Amino acid sequence: MAYQKVKGTNDFYDLDSKKLRYIEGVVTNIIKDYGFSEMITPIFENTEVFVRSVGEASDIVTKEMYTFLDKGERSLTLRPEGTAAIVRCFVENKLFGTPGIKKYYYFGPMFRYERPQKGRFREFHQFGAEIYGDASPYLDAEVILSAYRILTELKIKGVKLKINTIGDFISRENYSKALKEYFKDKLDKLCDDCKNRYNKNPMRILDCKVDSDSDILKNAPKIKDFLTDEAKAYFNTILKCLDELKIPYVVDSSLVRGLDYYTDTVFEFISDFDGLAICAGGRYADLVKSFNGPDLPGIGYAFGVERVKDIMEEEGLFPNLERCVDVVIISLDDDSKISALNLAYNLRKEKLSVEMDYKNNSLKPQFKLSDRVNPRFIVIIGEAERESGIYTVKDTINKIEEKVKLDKIVSFIKGE
Repeated sequence: MAYQKVKGTNDFYDLDSKKLRYIEGVVTNIIKDYGFSEMITPIFENTEVFVRSVGEASDIVTKEMYTFLDKGERSLTLRPEGTAAIVRCFVENKLFGTPGIKKYYYFGPMFRYERPQKGRFREFHQFGAEIYGDASPYLDAEVILSAYRILTELKIKGVKLKINTIGDFISRENYSKALKEYFKDKLDKLCDDCKNRYNKNPMRILDCKVDSDSDILKNAPKIKDFLTDEAKAYFNTILKCLDELKIPYVVDSSLVRGLDYYTDTVFEFISDFDGLAICAGGRYADLVKSFNGPDLPGIGYAFGVERVKDIMEEEGLFPNLERCVDVVIISLDDDSKISALNLAYNLRKEKLSVEMDYKNNSLKPQFKLSDRVNPRFIVIIGEAERESGIYTVKDTINKIEEKVKLDKIVSFIKGE
Protein backbone atom coordinates (compact mmCIF):
# COMPACT_ATOMS: atom_id res chain seq x y z
CA MET A 1 0.00 0.00 0.00
CA ALA A 2 1.03 3.60 -0.54
CA TYR A 3 1.51 5.49 2.70
CA GLN A 4 0.16 9.03 2.68
CA LYS A 5 -0.26 11.80 5.19
CA VAL A 6 -3.58 12.04 7.03
CA LYS A 7 -6.21 14.18 5.31
CA GLY A 8 -6.10 17.75 6.56
CA THR A 9 -2.43 17.66 7.57
CA ASN A 10 0.69 19.02 5.88
CA ASP A 11 4.33 18.08 5.48
CA PHE A 12 6.74 20.99 5.78
CA TYR A 13 10.12 20.40 4.15
CA ASP A 14 12.82 22.32 2.28
CA LEU A 15 11.59 25.85 1.54
CA ASP A 16 8.19 25.30 3.21
CA SER A 17 9.79 24.46 6.53
CA LYS A 18 12.05 27.52 6.23
CA LYS A 19 8.99 29.72 5.67
CA LEU A 20 7.30 28.30 8.77
CA ARG A 21 10.41 28.93 10.88
CA TYR A 22 10.84 32.39 9.38
CA ILE A 23 7.35 33.37 10.58
CA GLU A 24 8.09 31.86 13.97
CA GLY A 25 11.32 33.84 14.23
CA VAL A 26 9.68 37.16 13.33
CA VAL A 27 6.70 36.84 15.68
CA THR A 28 8.68 35.51 18.64
CA ASN A 29 11.35 38.22 18.35
CA ILE A 30 8.68 40.91 18.32
CA ILE A 31 6.67 39.53 21.22
CA LYS A 32 9.83 39.27 23.32
CA ASP A 33 10.20 43.05 22.89
CA TYR A 34 6.93 43.31 24.82
CA GLY A 35 8.27 41.27 27.73
CA PHE A 36 6.71 37.89 26.90
CA SER A 37 8.42 34.59 27.73
CA GLU A 38 7.75 31.27 26.01
CA MET A 39 5.49 28.60 27.49
CA ILE A 40 5.55 25.09 26.00
CA THR A 41 2.66 22.81 26.98
CA PRO A 42 1.81 19.21 26.03
CA ILE A 43 0.10 18.58 22.70
CA PHE A 44 -2.65 16.66 24.53
CA GLU A 45 -4.46 17.48 27.78
CA ASN A 46 -7.19 16.03 29.93
CA THR A 47 -10.39 16.61 27.98
CA GLU A 48 -11.95 18.61 30.81
CA VAL A 49 -9.34 21.35 30.30
CA PHE A 50 -10.95 22.28 26.98
CA VAL A 51 -14.55 21.55 27.94
CA ARG A 52 -14.19 23.88 30.92
CA SER A 53 -12.51 26.72 29.05
CA VAL A 54 -13.91 26.67 25.52
CA GLY A 55 -17.47 25.80 26.54
CA GLU A 56 -19.44 22.58 26.51
CA ALA A 57 -21.80 23.87 23.83
CA SER A 58 -19.11 25.26 21.54
CA ASP A 59 -18.53 23.84 18.07
CA ILE A 60 -14.98 22.98 19.08
CA VAL A 61 -16.12 20.73 21.91
CA THR A 62 -19.19 19.22 20.28
CA LYS A 63 -17.80 18.67 16.77
CA GLU A 64 -14.12 19.34 16.32
CA MET A 65 -12.03 17.90 19.14
CA TYR A 66 -9.80 14.86 18.69
CA THR A 67 -10.69 13.04 21.90
CA PHE A 68 -9.68 9.51 22.85
CA LEU A 69 -9.36 7.16 25.82
CA ASP A 70 -5.86 6.08 26.77
CA LYS A 71 -5.03 2.65 28.17
CA GLY A 72 -6.02 3.85 31.62
CA GLU A 73 -9.50 4.81 30.34
CA ARG A 74 -8.67 8.51 30.80
CA SER A 75 -10.26 10.93 28.33
CA LEU A 76 -7.56 12.94 26.58
CA THR A 77 -7.80 15.53 23.81
CA LEU A 78 -5.33 16.89 21.29
CA ARG A 79 -5.29 20.61 21.97
CA PRO A 80 -7.70 22.47 19.65
CA GLU A 81 -6.49 25.92 20.78
CA GLY A 82 -3.75 27.38 22.94
CA THR A 83 -5.30 29.46 25.72
CA ALA A 84 -6.77 26.62 27.79
CA ALA A 85 -3.44 24.79 28.09
CA ILE A 86 -1.63 28.01 28.98
CA VAL A 87 -4.05 28.90 31.77
CA ARG A 88 -3.97 25.30 33.07
CA CYS A 89 -0.17 25.50 33.28
CA PHE A 90 -0.36 28.97 34.85
CA VAL A 91 -2.64 27.76 37.64
CA GLU A 92 -1.11 24.31 38.17
CA ASN A 93 2.40 25.72 38.58
CA LYS A 94 1.20 28.67 40.71
CA LEU A 95 2.84 31.16 38.36
CA PHE A 96 0.58 33.80 39.88
CA GLY A 97 2.58 33.59 43.13
CA THR A 98 4.83 36.57 42.39
CA PRO A 99 3.64 40.17 41.90
CA GLY A 100 3.03 41.78 38.56
CA ILE A 101 1.36 40.80 35.32
CA LYS A 102 2.52 37.60 33.63
CA LYS A 103 3.10 37.44 29.87
CA TYR A 104 3.50 34.22 27.87
CA TYR A 105 3.62 33.26 24.23
CA TYR A 106 3.38 29.92 22.43
CA PHE A 107 3.94 28.53 18.94
CA GLY A 108 2.89 25.06 17.93
CA PRO A 109 0.41 22.66 16.33
CA MET A 110 -3.31 22.54 17.17
CA PHE A 111 -5.88 19.96 16.07
CA ARG A 112 -9.51 20.29 15.02
CA TYR A 113 -11.69 17.95 12.98
CA GLU A 114 -12.84 20.37 10.29
CA ARG A 115 -13.56 19.99 6.60
CA PRO A 116 -10.16 20.63 4.99
CA GLN A 117 -10.12 23.65 2.72
CA LYS A 118 -7.83 26.53 1.86
CA GLY A 119 -6.66 28.10 5.11
CA ARG A 120 -8.26 25.40 7.27
CA PHE A 121 -6.55 22.17 8.23
CA ARG A 122 -7.07 19.45 10.82
CA GLU A 123 -3.57 20.01 12.08
CA PHE A 124 -2.59 23.65 11.99
CA HIS A 125 -0.15 25.97 13.74
CA GLN A 126 -0.92 28.86 16.03
CA PHE A 127 1.17 31.61 17.50
CA GLY A 128 -0.44 33.11 20.56
CA ALA A 129 0.17 35.63 23.32
CA GLU A 130 -1.48 35.63 26.76
CA ILE A 131 -1.37 38.10 29.68
CA TYR A 132 -2.69 37.47 33.20
CA GLY A 133 -3.02 39.72 36.22
CA ASP A 134 -4.50 43.05 35.18
CA ALA A 135 -7.52 44.59 33.47
CA SER A 136 -6.88 47.92 31.82
CA PRO A 137 -8.01 49.45 28.53
CA TYR A 138 -4.42 50.62 28.02
CA LEU A 139 -3.17 47.06 28.31
CA ASP A 140 -5.84 45.93 25.83
CA ALA A 141 -4.67 48.62 23.42
CA GLU A 142 -1.03 47.54 23.75
CA VAL A 143 -1.93 43.89 23.15
CA ILE A 144 -3.73 44.87 19.95
CA LEU A 145 -0.76 47.05 19.02
CA SER A 146 1.64 44.09 19.40
CA ALA A 147 -0.45 42.06 16.96
CA TYR A 148 -0.55 45.02 14.58
CA ARG A 149 3.23 45.34 14.76
CA ILE A 150 3.62 41.65 13.87
CA LEU A 151 1.54 42.16 10.75
CA THR A 152 3.60 45.25 9.91
CA GLU A 153 6.92 43.43 10.35
CA LEU A 154 5.68 40.60 8.13
CA LYS A 155 4.75 43.31 5.58
CA ILE A 156 1.17 42.04 5.36
CA LYS A 157 -1.16 44.72 4.04
CA GLY A 158 -4.86 44.84 3.30
CA VAL A 159 -5.79 43.81 6.84
CA LYS A 160 -8.75 45.26 8.72
CA LEU A 161 -9.02 45.38 12.51
CA LYS A 162 -12.56 44.62 13.64
CA ILE A 163 -13.22 45.31 17.31
CA ASN A 164 -16.17 45.14 19.67
CA THR A 165 -17.03 44.87 23.31
CA ILE A 166 -19.29 42.14 24.63
CA GLY A 167 -19.43 43.91 27.98
CA ASP A 168 -18.79 43.02 31.56
CA PHE A 169 -20.76 40.30 33.36
CA ILE A 170 -23.75 42.52 34.11
CA SER A 171 -23.90 43.65 30.49
CA ARG A 172 -23.68 40.08 29.24
CA GLU A 173 -26.36 38.85 31.63
CA ASN A 174 -28.79 41.52 30.47
CA TYR A 175 -27.88 40.89 26.86
CA SER A 176 -28.40 37.14 27.19
CA LYS A 177 -31.88 37.73 28.56
CA ALA A 178 -32.71 39.99 25.64
CA LEU A 179 -31.40 37.44 23.13
CA LYS A 180 -33.45 34.67 24.68
CA GLU A 181 -36.55 36.80 24.45
CA TYR A 182 -35.76 37.71 20.83
CA PHE A 183 -34.97 34.18 19.64
CA LYS A 184 -37.63 32.23 21.55
CA ASP A 185 -40.24 32.35 18.77
CA LYS A 186 -37.67 32.07 15.95
CA LEU A 187 -35.90 28.85 16.93
CA ASP A 188 -37.72 26.75 14.35
CA LYS A 189 -36.02 28.84 11.63
CA LEU A 190 -32.52 28.29 13.01
CA CYS A 191 -30.15 25.34 12.73
CA ASP A 192 -30.08 22.55 15.31
CA ASP A 193 -26.85 23.87 16.81
CA CYS A 194 -28.45 27.24 17.44
CA LYS A 195 -31.36 25.55 19.16
CA ASN A 196 -28.91 23.88 21.53
CA ARG A 197 -27.04 27.15 22.09
CA TYR A 198 -30.26 28.93 23.02
CA ASN A 199 -30.29 27.60 26.58
CA LYS A 200 -26.55 27.20 27.16
CA ASN A 201 -25.23 30.44 25.68
CA PRO A 202 -27.53 32.45 23.38
CA MET A 203 -24.68 34.81 22.43
CA ARG A 204 -23.12 31.89 20.59
CA ILE A 205 -26.04 31.93 18.14
CA LEU A 206 -24.62 35.17 16.77
CA ASP A 207 -21.41 33.35 15.88
CA CYS A 208 -23.24 30.65 13.90
CA LYS A 209 -21.68 29.93 10.51
CA VAL A 210 -24.76 28.16 9.14
CA ASP A 211 -27.20 31.02 9.76
CA SER A 212 -24.70 33.86 9.47
CA ASP A 213 -26.54 35.47 6.53
CA SER A 214 -29.96 35.10 8.09
CA ASP A 215 -31.99 38.27 8.67
CA ILE A 216 -32.89 36.81 12.05
CA LEU A 217 -29.28 37.08 13.17
CA LYS A 218 -28.73 40.40 11.44
CA ASN A 219 -31.72 41.94 13.21
CA ALA A 220 -30.91 40.52 16.64
CA PRO A 221 -30.40 42.95 19.53
CA LYS A 222 -26.94 44.52 19.68
CA ILE A 223 -24.72 44.30 22.75
CA LYS A 224 -24.02 48.04 22.63
CA ASP A 225 -27.58 48.69 23.79
CA PHE A 226 -27.03 46.66 26.97
CA LEU A 227 -23.62 47.87 28.10
CA THR A 228 -23.14 49.29 31.57
CA ASP A 229 -21.60 52.75 31.86
CA GLU A 230 -18.38 51.12 33.09
CA ALA A 231 -18.20 48.81 30.08
CA LYS A 232 -18.84 51.71 27.69
CA ALA A 233 -16.11 53.82 29.31
CA TYR A 234 -13.64 50.93 29.16
CA PHE A 235 -14.28 50.35 25.47
CA ASN A 236 -14.20 54.04 24.57
CA THR A 237 -10.78 54.37 26.21
CA ILE A 238 -9.45 51.54 24.04
CA LEU A 239 -10.79 53.24 20.92
CA LYS A 240 -9.20 56.52 22.00
CA CYS A 241 -5.86 54.74 22.35
CA LEU A 242 -6.20 53.17 18.90
CA ASP A 243 -7.01 56.57 17.43
CA GLU A 244 -3.96 58.10 19.09
CA LEU A 245 -1.76 55.22 17.91
CA LYS A 246 -3.18 55.64 14.39
CA ILE A 247 -4.28 52.02 14.16
CA PRO A 248 -7.24 51.86 11.73
CA TYR A 249 -10.22 49.87 12.96
CA VAL A 250 -13.91 49.20 12.45
CA VAL A 251 -16.30 48.73 15.36
CA ASP A 252 -18.36 45.67 14.49
CA SER A 253 -21.27 45.27 16.89
CA SER A 254 -21.94 41.73 15.59
CA LEU A 255 -18.48 40.47 16.55
CA VAL A 256 -18.80 38.20 19.60
CA ARG A 257 -16.07 35.52 19.10
CA GLY A 258 -16.86 31.83 19.44
CA LEU A 259 -15.44 30.88 22.83
CA ASP A 260 -17.24 31.06 26.15
CA TYR A 261 -14.43 32.67 28.11
CA TYR A 262 -14.45 36.08 26.39
CA THR A 263 -15.65 39.25 28.14
CA ASP A 264 -15.35 42.94 27.25
CA THR A 265 -12.87 43.45 24.39
CA VAL A 266 -12.95 41.13 21.37
CA PHE A 267 -11.11 41.74 18.11
CA GLU A 268 -10.08 40.17 14.81
CA PHE A 269 -7.66 41.12 12.07
CA ILE A 270 -9.39 40.24 8.79
CA SER A 271 -7.43 39.80 5.57
CA ASP A 272 -8.67 41.19 2.26
CA PHE A 273 -6.81 38.24 0.70
CA ASP A 274 -9.45 35.66 1.68
CA GLY A 275 -11.85 37.50 4.00
CA LEU A 276 -10.78 35.29 6.92
CA ALA A 277 -9.36 36.19 10.31
CA ILE A 278 -5.57 36.01 10.48
CA CYS A 279 -5.51 36.90 14.16
CA ALA A 280 -8.27 36.91 16.75
CA GLY A 281 -8.47 37.44 20.47
CA GLY A 282 -9.97 39.27 23.38
CA ARG A 283 -10.25 39.68 27.11
CA TYR A 284 -11.47 37.10 29.62
CA ALA A 285 -12.41 37.96 33.16
CA ASP A 286 -12.82 34.69 35.05
CA LEU A 287 -10.98 32.02 33.03
CA VAL A 288 -8.17 31.70 35.59
CA LYS A 289 -10.70 31.50 38.39
CA SER A 290 -12.62 28.77 36.57
CA PHE A 291 -9.47 26.62 36.75
CA ASN A 292 -9.51 27.01 40.54
CA GLY A 293 -6.93 29.75 40.37
CA PRO A 294 -7.10 33.27 41.79
CA ASP A 295 -9.55 35.82 40.43
CA LEU A 296 -7.19 37.28 37.80
CA PRO A 297 -8.26 38.74 34.47
CA GLY A 298 -6.50 37.93 31.21
CA ILE A 299 -6.25 38.92 27.59
CA GLY A 300 -4.72 37.24 24.56
CA TYR A 301 -4.80 36.49 20.86
CA ALA A 302 -3.71 33.85 18.38
CA PHE A 303 -2.48 33.93 14.77
CA GLY A 304 -3.29 31.21 12.27
CA VAL A 305 0.22 30.56 10.93
CA GLU A 306 -0.84 28.71 7.76
CA ARG A 307 -3.06 31.65 6.82
CA VAL A 308 -0.17 34.04 7.37
CA LYS A 309 2.04 31.81 5.20
CA ASP A 310 -0.56 31.66 2.40
CA ILE A 311 -0.85 35.44 2.28
CA MET A 312 2.90 35.98 2.34
CA GLU A 313 3.36 33.50 -0.49
CA GLU A 314 0.61 35.09 -2.56
CA GLU A 315 2.02 38.58 -2.05
CA GLY A 316 5.68 37.56 -2.41
CA LEU A 317 6.57 38.76 1.07
CA PHE A 318 9.12 36.14 2.07
CA PRO A 319 12.79 37.08 1.80
CA ASN A 320 15.18 34.77 -0.02
CA LEU A 321 15.35 31.81 2.34
CA GLU A 322 17.54 29.65 0.13
CA ARG A 323 20.75 29.66 2.11
CA CYS A 324 23.79 30.19 -0.09
CA VAL A 325 26.65 27.74 0.30
CA ASP A 326 29.81 29.57 1.34
CA VAL A 327 32.36 26.87 0.62
CA VAL A 328 32.66 23.62 -1.32
CA ILE A 329 35.66 21.50 -0.38
CA ILE A 330 37.06 19.26 -3.12
CA SER A 331 39.27 16.40 -1.91
CA LEU A 332 41.42 14.32 -4.25
CA ASP A 333 42.14 11.16 -2.21
CA ASP A 334 40.98 9.31 0.88
CA ASP A 335 43.41 11.02 3.26
CA SER A 336 42.30 14.38 1.88
CA LYS A 337 38.71 13.41 2.72
CA ILE A 338 39.74 13.36 6.39
CA SER A 339 41.43 16.76 6.04
CA ALA A 340 38.27 18.05 4.33
CA LEU A 341 36.13 16.87 7.22
CA ASN A 342 38.39 18.68 9.68
CA LEU A 343 38.38 21.90 7.64
CA ALA A 344 34.60 21.75 7.18
CA TYR A 345 34.16 21.34 10.95
CA ASN A 346 36.23 24.45 11.66
CA LEU A 347 34.54 26.52 8.95
CA ARG A 348 31.08 25.58 10.24
CA LYS A 349 32.10 26.66 13.75
CA GLU A 350 32.53 30.10 12.16
CA LYS A 351 28.91 29.99 10.93
CA LEU A 352 29.91 29.26 7.33
CA SER A 353 27.87 26.88 5.19
CA VAL A 354 30.04 24.08 3.78
CA GLU A 355 29.38 21.21 1.37
CA MET A 356 31.67 18.40 0.25
CA ASP A 357 31.55 15.16 -1.74
CA TYR A 358 31.87 12.21 0.63
CA LYS A 359 32.32 9.54 -2.06
CA ASN A 360 34.23 10.70 -5.12
CA ASN A 361 37.92 11.61 -5.37
CA SER A 362 37.93 12.61 -9.03
CA LEU A 363 37.43 16.25 -9.96
CA LYS A 364 34.49 15.97 -12.39
CA PRO A 365 31.70 14.87 -9.98
CA GLN A 366 32.98 17.24 -7.31
CA PHE A 367 32.88 20.19 -9.68
CA LYS A 368 29.34 19.12 -10.60
CA LEU A 369 28.46 19.46 -6.92
CA SER A 370 30.00 22.91 -6.92
CA ASP A 371 28.05 23.93 -10.03
CA ARG A 372 24.84 22.71 -8.38
CA VAL A 373 25.18 24.61 -5.10
CA ASN A 374 27.07 27.65 -6.50
CA PRO A 375 29.42 28.41 -3.57
CA ARG A 376 31.32 31.64 -3.02
CA PHE A 377 34.59 29.72 -2.50
CA ILE A 378 36.05 26.36 -3.55
CA VAL A 379 38.87 24.81 -1.52
CA ILE A 380 40.89 22.03 -3.17
CA ILE A 381 42.80 19.53 -1.03
CA GLY A 382 45.18 16.94 -2.42
CA GLU A 383 48.43 15.29 -1.37
CA ALA A 384 50.49 18.39 -2.19
CA GLU A 385 48.20 20.64 -0.16
CA ARG A 386 48.28 18.33 2.84
CA GLU A 387 52.05 18.09 2.84
CA SER A 388 52.69 21.82 2.37
CA GLY A 389 49.82 23.08 4.54
CA ILE A 390 48.96 25.50 1.74
CA TYR A 391 45.56 25.01 0.13
CA THR A 392 44.17 26.16 -3.20
CA VAL A 393 41.21 28.53 -2.71
CA LYS A 394 39.06 29.69 -5.65
CA ASP A 395 36.97 32.85 -5.35
CA THR A 396 34.06 32.10 -7.72
CA ILE A 397 32.79 35.68 -7.85
CA ASN A 398 36.06 37.52 -8.51
CA LYS A 399 37.36 34.60 -10.60
CA ILE A 400 40.69 34.44 -8.83
CA GLU A 401 42.66 31.57 -7.31
CA GLU A 402 45.04 31.90 -4.37
CA LYS A 403 47.27 29.72 -2.23
CA VAL A 404 46.32 30.10 1.42
CA LYS A 405 47.91 28.60 4.52
CA LEU A 406 45.62 26.26 6.40
CA ASP A 407 45.57 28.42 9.55
CA LYS A 408 44.59 31.47 7.45
CA ILE A 409 41.74 29.93 5.44
CA VAL A 410 38.97 30.93 7.86
CA SER A 411 40.03 34.58 7.98
CA PHE A 412 40.59 34.62 4.20
CA ILE A 413 37.10 33.31 3.46
CA LYS A 414 35.49 35.64 6.01
CA GLY A 415 37.43 38.57 4.52
CA GLU A 416 39.13 39.46 7.78
